[in-house]
Amino acid sequence: MIRQLINEDGLTVLLVEQKLPFARKYADRFVIMDRGRPVAKGEISELSNELIKQHLTV
Repeated sequence: MIRQLINEDGLTVLLVEQKLPFARKYADRFVIMDRGRPVAKGEISELSNELIKQHLTV
């Protein structure tokens, strides 16, 4: 349903999600935040694996 809104209706969707596999299905760009402050942004291919592991793993 989210992808349909984006593709067919041309809507912009702001998704707040901790689970990267889910977010990858829908997001074109990412902002990684730490304690409410952005620490990195860009396409997933632009973000280092170390940065992703540091901020998105439990």
